[in-house]
Amino acid sequence: MNAVTATPTPSARLLALADRYRRFLLYVAIGGGALAVDVGIYALLAVGAGMHPVLANTTSTFVAMIVSFAANSLLNFKVKDRIVARFLSFTLVTGAGYVVSTLMLAVLVDGLHVDALLAKGATLPVVVILQYTLNKKLTFATPEEGTAS
Repeated sequence: MNAVTATPTPSARLLALADRYRRFLLYVAIGGGALAVDVGIYALLAVGAGMHPVLANTTSTFVAMIVSFAANSLLNFKVKDRIVARFLSFTLVTGAGYVVSTLMLAVLVDGLHVDALLAKGATLPVVVILQYTLNKKLTFATPEEGTAS
């Protein structure tokens, strides 16, 4: 008797893939929400309230980082311990992403003369993967596992 193996439908394969990368996809979605918070607060402060753009950017970036940290802690990685240490780690990882994106922009824009917006777009996948990996392995790691589950 021949056993017939059913081929998964494309939608079943897509669901399996989404489930496999659920944590990363949620990380990206939370990042998108934090970006919306960042831009919204920046617009309110710089345009609406007339705050200097550098101060508005500093404020909006910091608020967005707090939102991203809180959402990733509670909704994505589901950790509630060592909050101060985790937040400091998250801040350092954010800083590392900033340094990488700035270096990439310098090379792409100043060295290779790539359009500034295209160059910024090129930095995003690199920074997202770098920050996700560092945050998963360092910021949100649990002592039992060594990494976040």
